[in-house]
Amino acid sequence: MVDFGGWDMPVQYDGILAEHQRTRQHVSMFDTCHMDEFLVDGPGSLDFLSRMVTQNLRTLADGRCRYGFLLRDDGGVLDDLIVYRMAVDNWMVVVNAGTSPNDFKWMKSHLPKTGATLKDMRGTYGKLDVQGPESRAAMEKVLGYSLGEMGYFTFKNIVLDGALAVISRTGYTGEHGYEIYAPEADIAKLWDKLLESGVRPAGLGARDTLRLEAGLPLYGHELNETLSPVEAGMMRYAVKEEDFVGRAALLARQASGPARKLVGFTITGRQSARNGNRVLDMSGAEAGVVTSGSFAPSLGQAIGYAYVRPDFSAVGATFKIEVGSRQLDATVVTPPFYRKK
Repeated sequence: MVDFGGWDMPVQYDGILAEHQRTRQHVSMFDTCHMDEFLVDGPGSLDFLSRMVTQNLRTLADGRCRYGFLLRDDGGVLDDLIVYRMAVDNWMVVVNAGTSPNDFKWMKSHLPKTGATLKDMRGTYGKLDVQGPESRAAMEKVLGYSLGEMGYFTFKNIVLDGALAVISRTGYTGEHGYEIYAPEADIAKLWDKLLESGVRPAGLGARDTLRLEAGLPLYGHELNETLSPVEAGMMRYAVKEEDFVGRAALLARQASGPARKLVGFTITGRQSARNGNRVLDMSGAEAGVVTSGSFAPSLGQAIGYAYVRPDFSAVGATFKIEVGSRQLDATVVTPPFYRKK
């Protein structure tokens, strides 16, 4: 167990490698109650949220959700998040654990005096992720619902032990999976039922290797307040024409060109780079910094992300990574590193 954003979180249960492979080949469940949810209600909620986030909410249908960013005025990323449309005047915003207090404060500071309300559901809702190719069968067995018609980034309301819950076809592993939101007591009961049905848990270690293989960013590593979607190469999540907080700064950064770019890389062999390791050019001068790195169990080699100078960002470019007294050879590739067959 380790501290993670103020929460005691499991790194592993029966081993990172075992949990990783079980998720890729079968099914695992993850305790994600550290995540937070905000509810936004009222006739002005769509206008308010559209102003706050980068994703296009006006084209979003009821029962669908969409990924994007909450930005500072200068375009820096306060958080990456998913917005769920329950109805035109009823929304759920799912945010990261460590950023949640500042996210709520920032959104509240922009809340109109009338027309929209913002409520933090911390301490009310819990969250559980069930991921892997056998996740549908596992969930249908325990819930008693057919989930076959659910498309990616869709969700539905269900009744869980008499309480209203939300189940969405989303996840952080690159596998078929679901995320379930429900009152905390009901999430705990669901955890026990899944355990009894044979679904085993996985911890933060496997969650990190799975998301990295799938090419998914981690806030605080690939994204932070000093970096924008321009540097991260994620402007596809901020292309709506409508104005939003940080849009003018994003366009200015895009026009001037980023001083550094996020790239994926592979390393031949099992030794991996870690967050903070220096990226060096062939002369030994610093050319960037690693944000995430790990041995990829599904690929049999080390992979990672780094912010580098633009002249080292093309696919096929090579550079050195300083790991202790060693220098590892790395090659730029296009994520995701792993694609489900």
